[in-house]
Amino acid sequence: MVELKFSDFFEESKKLKNGRMNLIILDIPWGIFGPNSKHPDIQWDHRPSLKKLGVIARQLLDEHGYITVFGDRNLITAIGESWSDILTLRDELIWVKPGNLPTNTLKPLPVHEFIHVYMRKDIRMNKCTWNPRVLPGKPYVRRGTPGSISTRRQIKSARHENTTGMRHLKSVIPAPNKPAMKDWERKGMQHPTMKPVQLLSQIIRAYSNPGDMVLDPFSGSASTALTCFLMVRDCVSYENDNIWFYQSVMRLNRVKAMLGPGQVRELLEQPEKGIDEFDLSVLYC
Repeated sequence: MVELKFSDFFEESKKLKNGRMNLIILDIPWGIFGPNSKHPDIQWDHRPSLKKLGVIARQLLDEHGYITVFGDRNLITAIGESWSDILTLRDELIWVKPGNLPTNTLKPLPVHEFIHVYMRKDIRMNKCTWNPRVLPGKPYVRRGTPGSISTRRQIKSARHENTTGMRHLKSVIPAPNKPAMKDWERKGMQHPTMKPVQLLSQIIRAYSNPGDMVLDPFSGSASTALTCFLMVRDCVSYENDNIWFYQSVMRLNRVKAMLGPGQVRELLEQPEKGIDEFDLSVLYC
């Protein structure tokens, strides 16, 4: 079940059960412009208390779960300093986003964003959820090479077989930014920092399982909720801006209608397949 809630996360978090969330995805306002900006479209850009957010997220997190956070170098560094005593950094990913537009002529064009993945300090890494094969591809059989095997006998007998074709998650993930997204994905959504399904689907697949509960405290364009719907994860998302909330509801309902009841039923009945096994070409129109 996917829920979009028009409310403030910090107030609503008091009602949530501790240890309930398997994955928490944080796309925090960077605080570059601030709430006092004269531009009406970016008055929401107010950075919350990072320490308070980290403490609440830690309380809500399942012992085998993760917290992922998006940001530039300044925000990521500030989060690392605030959370160093309560959470452990597991992974650093980089989203390469072609289609970005220049915002500052005095600096290089920014075409990447950092994604840091945190876990609880009291849990060992091998005890946490981890599904590294996230990208669909063709099955293959690969024999050993001199660079990977030490002796000739091992080279002849070595054999690596990938029967599913799924490829391993990479630390650098290319995925389209808003200007380069497909029409079905960005239609009707004016949010300036929306994340692509192509990116979120890899993160959600790697760090959670079908049926898990995903939390998005700062929903924005509801990309997390949309991806969870397609990948058969439960999700609760919070947004306190009425414009973004309305557009998010319309966006999610439009994609549900495009899929049709047949495909939605298949997704629900066969959760192990997820988004990659279904024909979503109807959405690319």
